[in-house]
Amino acid sequence: MIHISHLEWHVAHACNFTCENCCHFSNHGHSVPVTYEEISEWYDSWAHRIAPATIDILGGEPLLNKRICDIVELTRKKWDQPSLERLDITTNGVLLYKYPDLPRVLADNNCGLKISKHGTNYEYNELWKGIENIALEWKEQYNINVDFWKSDVVWYKMYKGFGSNMEPYEDNDPEESWNNCITGQDCWQIHQNNLYKCAPLAYLPMTADTYSLSSKWDPYLKYRALTPNCTDEELQEFFNRKAESFCAMCPKNPEILHRKNDPRLNKKHYEELPVKVIYD
Repeated sequence: MIHISHLEWHVAHACNFTCENCCHFSNHGHSVPVTYEEISEWYDSWAHRIAPATIDILGGEPLLNKRICDIVELTRKKWDQPSLERLDITTNGVLLYKYPDLPRVLADNNCGLKISKHGTNYEYNELWKGIENIALEWKEQYNINVDFWKSDVVWYKMYKGFGSNMEPYEDNDPEESWNNCITGQDCWQIHQNNLYKCAPLAYLPMTADTYSLSSKWDPYLKYRALTPNCTDEELQEFFNRKAESFCAMCPKNPEILHRKNDPRLNKKHYEELPVKVIYD
């Protein structure tokens, strides 16, 4: 059993938000489903080999998976290790009201909520009030751990443009890109039953399947994830890696994205805007 600091995975690739510059590319309209059966297979492949201190169930928007309650229960059952200090769902919270059984399931399985706020405009702030009220009510009634993430305050540019106009950064300094990685240097992903170094590398191929991306992405699309048949030595080496050439797709000095669009904008809004308008 290899002990690591953190592990996460999508239980839904789709998202009901289109947050500009999402580093999971969830703003690009992905709709490929993630089934309960697939997730169970991932757990069977990795839960007996990896002992993370923290786990995030996320997306996309994880509450778009209608079996989210079952997934929380399965996660706690399969990853119920003494070393697991914290299990959370990371969500934008919009769909909390659709799951009246979720707070009980969270409480029974010692699973918390991380709820991210993504906009500053009036309409979204009105929506946020309802999300916050539900979460605080659940926290008080069920003694659930709830954290609010102010993603509307700190949000970074991770690539240039959108869709077919999207391009990676070209700072050509993977060491500094890794040192300043905004996803964290331990955001390892399980995706399609394989292990990935980070979310951008895991979910870039889905974006390439949807859009005709620039050839500048070709080196990063060659990334090969670690498969379940890897040896223990290969697994340990994977987690010990620091900067790699693939880190160069991200900026070496990430800039804060100050634009605060409504995160519910249709992705066509971004497709129709010139790149120079979005990233001036």
